[in-house]
Amino acid sequence: MKYTLIDENGQYALILRGEHMTQYAVVSGLDKETGNWDWTCCYFDFGKFSGLTKAEALFRALDYYLMRTDEKHIPCARMSEIATLLKDGLIEDGEEEAYRYMVGVVELSDTEAEYLGLDMEQYRESTGEDADNPTGGSRPAQAAITVPLIRGMRLR
Repeated sequence: MKYTLIDENGQYALILRGEHMTQYAVVSGLDKETGNWDWTCCYFDFGKFSGLTKAEALFRALDYYLMRTDEKHIPCARMSEIATLLKDGLIEDGEEEAYRYMVGVVELSDTEAEYLGLDMEQYRESTGEDADNPTGGSRPAQAAITVPLIRGMRLR
């Protein structure tokens, strides 16, 4: 199978592969002389027949690759889980105060609040405005981070 090496660290390699080069893959035991590897850890298709864009496929493969090669990397799915658990804990301790905290301190956009499963009506009442288009505040909407949901992941 043809491939292009993107990065290699220890036993793992991040590659672009396939007949039409439409898969990002993390492989183990890459032998650059023969072009073979011991096994494929994961791969993500992109293109016309895939639900992922090239950028989304690269993001997911890179997230997995870093999970395997960088002990300080926290995968996107784990960060989402942590954020959701913290949000749930805040709400359990006092819903009204939790919403005020998320508006005043965390400064969530509408997109981020929806991602975390917040009651959007209550969240907007706490903000007094559309959080994706704030009239003030220290964090502009264009600075928002896109965090794709992982298929099969459920948020409350």
